Amino acid sequence: MSNPWIAIGALALVALVIPMSMVVISSLLRPSVPEQGKRAIYESGEIPTGNTRIRFNIQYYMVALLFVVFDIETVLIFPWTVIYRDAVTQFGLGAALVPMLVFIGVLLIGLGWAWRNGAVRWVSSPRAELKKTES
Repeated sequence: MSNPWIAIGALALVALVIPMSMVVISSLLRPSVPEQGKRAIYESGEIPTGNTRIRFNIQYYMVALLFVVFDIETVLIFPWTVIYRDAVTQFGLGAALVPMLVFIGVLLIGLGWAWRNGAVRWVSSPRAELKKTES
């Protein structure tokens, strides 16, 4: 009788060895011709100007986080709608409907809180305001 952990360890070893060996072999075989043009930062054919470290507006992350939360809501509501009819016949209307209404209610409260605190309001950066006044 063989131990299943041996198979898992062998699979983990193969999962590490194959990619690492591919990286090592490709680094040994590829041609290396360092030149100034290859080391330059490429921005869609434009010559880069200024500092590359810019501050991003936190609103990008807030919108992404809200998208993920409400995307997960959609992923959870679709299976519920598929089994809704069977759940009503088996458990009754209240037992099938109340948990989803509570779930949607919690999400609406969260959306209201985010809205009230300005998480969904887009605020332009000072740099954008400066460009707007220059134009």
